[in-house]
Amino acid sequence: MNHLFCQPAATRLMLASSLLACALLYNSAGAQSESVALRMSPRLDHELVHVSSELAVLSRREDSVFTGDVEVRYGDRRIIADQVSYNPDSGRLSASGNVRYADPRVELTGRQGEFETGDATGNFVSASFQLPQQDGRGEAQQIFTPDDNILEMRGVSYTTCPVDKDDWVLLAPQVRIDREKGVGVGRNVQMRFKGVPILYAPYLSFPVSDKRKTGLLAPDLGRSERSGTDISVPIYWNIRPNLDTTLTPRLLSKRGLQIETQFRYLWPRSSGQVDIEYLPGDDLAGRTRSKSTLRHQTRFGKGWNLDAQVQHVSDDQYFEDLGRSLGSASPTYLQRRGDLRYRGRNWRLLARAQGFQTLAEIAEDNRPYERVPQLLANASWNDVAGMNLGLRAELVNFQRRSGVTGIRLDLRPDLSMTMGGPGFSFTPRVEFRHTQYSLSNVEAGEPRAPSFSAPVVSLDSKAVFERPVGALGKLTQTLEPRVQFTHIPYRDQSDIPVFDSGEPDFNNVQLFRQNRFTGGDRLGDTDKISIGVTSRLLDFADGREYLTATFGQALFLSKRGVALPDAATPTANASNLIAEVGMDFSRKWNADVGYQWDPDSTQSSKAEVRVQFRPDEGRIVNLAYRFRREELEQSDLSFAWPVAKRWNLVGRWNYSLQDSTTLERFAGVEYETCCWVARVVSRNFVNNRDGEKDTALFTQIHFKGLASVGGRADLLLEDGILGYRTNN
Repeated sequence: MNHLFCQPAATRLMLASSLLACALLYNSAGAQSESVALRMSPRLDHELVHVSSELAVLSRREDSVFTGDVEVRYGDRRIIADQVSYNPDSGRLSASGNVRYADPRVELTGRQGEFETGDATGNFVSASFQLPQQDGRGEAQQIFTPDDNILEMRGVSYTTCPVDKDDWVLLAPQVRIDREKGVGVGRNVQMRFKGVPILYAPYLSFPVSDKRKTGLLAPDLGRSERSGTDISVPIYWNIRPNLDTTLTPRLLSKRGLQIETQFRYLWPRSSGQVDIEYLPGDDLAGRTRSKSTLRHQTRFGKGWNLDAQVQHVSDDQYFEDLGRSLGSASPTYLQRRGDLRYRGRNWRLLARAQGFQTLAEIAEDNRPYERVPQLLANASWNDVAGMNLGLRAELVNFQRRSGVTGIRLDLRPDLSMTMGGPGFSFTPRVEFRHTQYSLSNVEAGEPRAPSFSAPVVSLDSKAVFERPVGALGKLTQTLEPRVQFTHIPYRDQSDIPVFDSGEPDFNNVQLFRQNRFTGGDRLGDTDKISIGVTSRLLDFADGREYLTATFGQALFLSKRGVALPDAATPTANASNLIAEVGMDFSRKWNADVGYQWDPDSTQSSKAEVRVQFRPDEGRIVNLAYRFRREELEQSDLSFAWPVAKRWNLVGRWNYSLQDSTTLERFAGVEYETCCWVARVVSRNFVNNRDGEKDTALFTQIHFKGLASVGGRADLLLEDGILGYRTNN
């Protein structure tokens, strides 16, 4: 047996190059006159094997042996060991002594391992493994890879907990993982938590990648006074890569068994989702109850899209009794609509059919109108001989069971031109508005084809000034004044019905709105000057905005005559004075303040204050106050705060000062480790529009990297505590 000994000072060469270099040294020393013929195995046509070591014993007929910090690389695989023997003809590689194997999907550590570099098979004894993509680790008595995608293990334990802190662990005598399909299968699987068995499954299939997989999902568990104990066990079916469905039996101890179904589909140009909930014979309500929802989207290409949404519930109290939303009350109505849209370079088109299912007890004359159909066109052409041209055209058929119905045509061509230079602009704009009706069900003597026409003229000027402030001028302060003049002449609209118009809440955006009404049924006459100024304190180095302050008011130069039915004509000479301030001076503190002063009544009209203290990710305190004269006055406190190592208290209290009642409150405790978290939260909240309250208990334990069991307390906390984020 002839052996070659080579010990380079710093060897990191391909195996083929090492063999060639050592053979040349051997021949030059006269050790053997016979030439050495080197050849690469046909099994290595696709992947070269790279080896580096402190010592190499190379053989022409037997295995070559490498010792001392051996590192082997082939393809995307890497092996580190104390000793490696390798046969390039067969592709067999044996490693021993602190063996470590790694590829993008798994990392193995053990005393001994054997590999076939040609077909990527291998065998490990007494090994530990780690799945980098899942942050999981485990141990196995034996690990075998029959091919590149299959991982078979015997005597397996698995967890996402750190070493020597196996709070929870999955145990199985046999596990097979298909990495290409992203699926693992375990036999006689047992789950232990704190050493206590809590789950057993003779057969368990689980995902090991982001790919969807058929099987049971984590159950949800909760309780409320209204429905009793609430248990849901979702069953997921991955029908095809583009089709799936989830069937969820839901047991409500006071109401019965409800079945929920969700079906999703995805095609090259279309996608959608169908949700159906069915409760045959509610034990409390004494009737069958159901809910169905359809959402669909199609992209036809060349700017054309279709969007549809249809919703229906069996009764007005469905959301109050059976809804899963964390919202505090039932919606007033459900929308049903279908939209066909086009978006081009200059044109945007919309064809819509829209209806509603009203859930609240609203008189027929006050219910929303259906649009069957609505046709809308928006067009714009910029920089046409230095001017901007625009057009908005809308044709709508408004229908309802009672009251006036009819068709409305609304045309709004406009012309504008922006002038100015660096830091300032001046924009004159002229719009002509014509609105025409064809009405039905009108009272005797009322016109069937009323109309109005009027110009809308505005002059809008803006400027931005900057100056350096602070030490060494590191900060920048801006001053951004804006002045807008608007003229709309009076047109009598008292004989025109209101299909979709309203008067929005006044704020900084509405301050510069030309028409004080929304919708197309009213054009508010006005001669007003809107004045606003904003100042910011910025750090352009990191983009941080330390302070933003905005003040504004509108001054009316003439009386206004247009109003909504049963509403008084406005008489004030000035709008509310608006003040909005946002502060972020400290990484720990931030605040927002909004305030409106009514100069006509010399009283506060609206106020909102929000302060947040957040010294780090785990500690948050929010305090808010909301006031709207003669409508609401509320306080809102929420927090998440550690009280001991791993223990956090969470809570919220939303209180109506005007009604002297609590709108929502919850309190709970959270215990979190690096691999699992448990939450228990009790909630009391207003459940419906009549002010009735309900109490619910959320219990949840989340095994990180595996699944959550129990009610979705994490969603409640994220929704109710501003800035709170779970670490799931």
